[in-house]
Amino acid sequence: MKKSNKIVILFLSVAMAMLLIGVYSVKKIKWKSSTSRSGSIPIDNTSKTHLTDGQKTVNTGKILVTYFSRVGDTSSGDGVDAVTSASLRAGDNVPIGNTGVIANMIKKAVGGDIVQIQTVTPYPKDYVATRNQYKKELASGYMPPVGTKIENMDSYDIVYLGYPTWGMRLPPAVKSFLSEYNFSGKTIVPFNTNGGYGLGDTVNSIKEFCPNAAVLEAFSVRGKEAASSQDAVHAWLHKIGMV
Repeated sequence: MKKSNKIVILFLSVAMAMLLIGVYSVKKIKWKSSTSRSGSIPIDNTSKTHLTDGQKTVNTGKILVTYFSRVGDTSSGDGVDAVTSASLRAGDNVPIGNTGVIANMIKKAVGGDIVQIQTVTPYPKDYVATRNQYKKELASGYMPPVGTKIENMDSYDIVYLGYPTWGMRLPPAVKSFLSEYNFSGKTIVPFNTNGGYGLGDTVNSIKEFCPNAAVLEAFSVRGKEAASSQDAVHAWLHKIGMV
């Protein structure tokens, strides 16, 4: 082979090697650039979780405050019905029960929509008649039809659920309400008024009706203390990471 041909081949080999090195360097620079923005983990700005002080994950999103309360009974001492926890309190010139008082405190603190659960056939105003009806419902397992309809329940992420303790149980009307909707993936936040015996078995009942929902720590207060419970309500909301 002639010397001139060897020089040409050598020159072409060196040029090809330099070209390959240049392409590799460009690709390496581009790869580093694409992974260096905000780190290698993408940030999801649509996340619906945050951590509370206790490092518990709590859902945030559209809020519904709903409650059941037997309003209008003042037959027992101190304006409190030991079975229904109901009393008369002024609210925009409309009678409001103890559970309704707490519901409005919660709405003021967290916002959202507020709806009272009402049965198709209202409970009697007379305490004894209501007690007798409740006992029959409890014995038979009957759940009275609920007249309150929430058309857009699927749009709510958090449901605050309020109720009085009836005979240490969840009122049948609340059970009826829970049976009408799918609470899977939602966060349920119970709050309760009572005649001094606490939550009873109510939270367990909620979990049975809503097995695929996250049920947070409940708030419970004696009915006659409801009107003065604003600080306690706020402390509870802070504890569970809602304010």
